[in-house]
Amino acid sequence: MDNILAIETSTDTCSVSIGNCQEAFSYHENIPKQHTAKLLSVINNLLEESNLSYEDLSALAVGIGPGSYTGVRLSCAVAQGIAFSQQLKGITLPSIELLSLQAHEETSSNVVVAISELNMGKVYISKSIFSKGNMKSNYSLIPQEAFKREAFPEESCFVGEGCSSFDIANQLPGAHPRATYLLKFALKKLDQGDLIEPDEILPIYLNDESSWQKIK
Repeated sequence: MDNILAIETSTDTCSVSIGNCQEAFSYHENIPKQHTAKLLSVINNLLEESNLSYEDLSALAVGIGPGSYTGVRLSCAVAQGIAFSQQLKGITLPSIELLSLQAHEETSSNVVVAISELNMGKVYISKSIFSKGNMKSNYSLIPQEAFKREAFPEESCFVGEGCSSFDIANQLPGAHPRATYLLKFALKKLDQGDLIEPDEILPIYLNDESSWQKIK
C-alpha cells in the first residue's frame, strides 16, 4: 500500500501527516519559531506511531508557501533530503491553495478566496473554483488598497490570515493549512502519476512574484 509523508510549515502551525488511503497519523500544533527544532522529531514520532519507516514511503508531499520564509524553506529542504536519500519523488501544492481545498471540504462552498498574511503592504490572493471534483485556481499579488470585495462572487468563502486586513463577511476563522488535507490531495496525485523530482520541490516566497507566476 502506498504511504505518503505530507509536510506543511508555512505558518506558525506545524502540520505533518503520514498515511495511505485507509489510515493516517497526524500532528497539527501552533508552535511559533519552533519548526526547525521540532519538525524531524515530529516526523520520526509519527513514523513510529504508524509502524512505518522511511523505506515504506512512496512519495513526499509539501505545502510550498507562500508563507513564513523559514517555514517554507524548512519543509522543502527536509522533503528534498528524504526524497534524495530514499529515491522518492514529490508532490507539491501552494499552501494558499491548500487552504482553499480545506475550506471547500469544510463548507462545501464552490468558490473559495484564500488571502495570505499581509506582507510589505501586499497580499497573495487565490481564487479557486470547484466543479465536479476538480479545483481550478487563479492567483494574484496585489497591494492591500487594491483589494475589492465586489470583485468576487457573492457566495465566495474567504479564508486565510490576510482576511483580518479587510472587512469581509463569510470568513472561515482560524484556518491554517493542514497536512491531513495535503495527504488526501497527494494520494490522488500519486494515483495519477503526477509527481516531480526532488530538486523540483521548491518554495514560493511572499515577495517572489516571478516564482509565483510560474505555477499559474
